[in-house]
Amino acid sequence: MALKQVVYHRYPPPPGAHGIVEHLWVVRLPDGAVEREVLLPDGHGLVTVAVGTAGVHIDPLSLVRTTDGSGVRGLADRAFVREQHGPAVRLGAQLDPVALARTGVHAGAHDPVAISDVLGTGVEEECATALEQGRDADAAATLGAALAAHAVPAPVGSPLEALTPVLRDVVEQRGLVRASDLARRADLAIGVLHREIVETLGITPEAFLAAVRFSAFVRDAVGPGPVRPQDVLAVLQWYLRAGYPPREVERFTGLSHVELRRLEAGIAAALGVAA
Repeated sequence: MALKQVVYHRYPPPPGAHGIVEHLWVVRLPDGAVEREVLLPDGHGLVTVAVGTAGVHIDPLSLVRTTDGSGVRGLADRAFVREQHGPAVRLGAQLDPVALARTGVHAGAHDPVAISDVLGTGVEEECATALEQGRDADAAATLGAALAAHAVPAPVGSPLEALTPVLRDVVEQRGLVRASDLARRADLAIGVLHREIVETLGITPEAFLAAVRFSAFVRDAVGPGPVRPQDVLAVLQWYLRAGYPPREVERFTGLSHVELRRLEAGIAAALGVAA
């Protein structure tokens, strides 16, 4: 392995975790390495086990920096920049949109919940030990199995059961649907849909759709895996200068022209470069 090389590995969910965990990953940073990435608001919760130097979350709209370590995060409504210095290793589990609701946990995207509050004691320590010993696949399997064990099926006939396939479909369709479409597919009144999604996901249907649209827009350009801020910055700069009509900008990116410019300026400021 080259000096200061960041290594990323992705793992499928273990048996029994399908429908709860979409995939797992491990990122390793050696001593002296620095990694910055954009955390996309892609319609999924996230569980992270972190070992080594703590990372930092940077809000590109306020440039407020907060410490980021192990924890459970709900669905985000906007992108964040994450900065990590080595030595460090992180294990992550990207969750199904309704996975946290099936564990009975309400976790905020920007105010994470302790892993022990969701999975009980011992799981985080077992995963951390495996990571320290270089057994990344074992750590991923342990976290995925624990999440599956703590999730319960959505009650038959419940709004959560009705919402589950609808929200998955939103992700597959890149968020290019309307809240009224979601209500019709779930066979719920629009007011009931709004209440149930807020209670289930912690964000409004409109915010969920906008977040998925933005993430799909960025992923088209940068591909899978960790998202480098400079790549996102280049995508935003290109798109904003292309002169698309404001209505089309919001339809395909989930953000208005003004919001995209604010995000562009914030990411540039987080990187210390000119927008």
